[in-house]
Amino acid sequence: MIDAENLCKLIRKIPPDTGRDFLTRHFEIELPELDSKQNLTQQRRQLCDALEALSIKARQHIEQAAEGIMLLSDAAGQDALASLCTKHLTDESKSTISAITSPCLRSLWFYENAHRLFVDALNARQADIYRQSQTCYSGFVAPPNLEIHKDPDALAEFHRNIAKHLECAEKDVAIQLFCRLRTDAKSHDDTVLYQISIHYNLSPESIDCVQESELIAHDIIRAAATHVTYEPESGHLDVLSKERSEREALAGIVADTLLGAPFDGSKIPLKQYSYQCLAAPFVFDIADEPIHSVKVTELGFEGSDGGTSLTKLRQRDKDSIHAIAKSLYASEFRFTEHHLNYAKITIKLRKEGRGRPRSITIILRGDNQCNIKTKREQDRALCDRLLIKWHLVREISDDDQSIAA
Repeated sequence: MIDAENLCKLIRKIPPDTGRDFLTRHFEIELPELDSKQNLTQQRRQLCDALEALSIKARQHIEQAAEGIMLLSDAAGQDALASLCTKHLTDESKSTISAITSPCLRSLWFYENAHRLFVDALNARQADIYRQSQTCYSGFVAPPNLEIHKDPDALAEFHRNIAKHLECAEKDVAIQLFCRLRTDAKSHDDTVLYQISIHYNLSPESIDCVQESELIAHDIIRAAATHVTYEPESGHLDVLSKERSEREALAGIVADTLLGAPFDGSKIPLKQYSYQCLAAPFVFDIADEPIHSVKVTELGFEGSDGGTSLTKLRQRDKDSIHAIAKSLYASEFRFTEHHLNYAKITIKLRKEGRGRPRSITIILRGDNQCNIKTKREQDRALCDRLLIKWHLVREISDDDQSIAA
């Protein structure tokens, strides 16, 4: 299922009968009975074949749930669940959770039996830490509106080129190509996004372990991962890799082999955040948005003689941060007389369905730093759209950067 990456992972990691039971009960779909004479691989293939027969819209709905379950199945997700488990679960539920050894099944248990805690943990985790980390990210520009070459010859050539670049044997490199949807910040519509996941073996490592009361050495092989995404609508090539020096070369291999397009290494224009307007009372336009209220809860500014100061406001405070600052500093104090270098905007979302109302924050630092990449996909798209709507961001082209230099 090329458009359901997380659903594929979920089916691979849980028993087929558990997966079938979960899908039929929660998504009102009909799946064939599993053949008990088949092995686990064959039963999983039977499930995948039945799911591929569904419409893309129906499968995307299941994929969203599977994405949440998989996000809470890794170390960061399990930590988020564990912190809630100790506070909110009964002793009986804790005992049940302790007996579940599989992280994926543990995450699935929360989805089915403690969905409120599941959602809270997902919000606390704020998406995949590695994939959203700015220290792992570089963005490049390729021609827009191109089709990814998915034929076997193109994928085989791509596999060979990646293995050659990484100086690995082809058998030590695994390539996965997925197609998924992402909410566009401006149009609110879903846009297609192609993701190429590259997994490759690192050099063997020797570790010590004890066997039968003797210390012996064992060689282990770890796999590293790199992800490249292509968004046809914008032409953006995003590379997520811990190796900064590798990113441009990987983007070039994707462009040359899978897109068949020229690649010159041009980077996605930087975004400059202009929030000096928050130094005065600011009216946030929230018309037609799923928002209950917005307020500036923190402002940082530079002192005239050096140093910085930070003013904080609690969201439940009735006064504005400007009134709080006057009570803290002096009645004649004005943020407009200082240069802002930090701002925190707290957005209270409307309650949806049976879920609880929640808040998200936008943190702006300096001219080019913003925390929205650390958020879940839906929240990221909302924050991106709001910053544009409130005129707090603009793109810096290569020409602008050259002039500034």
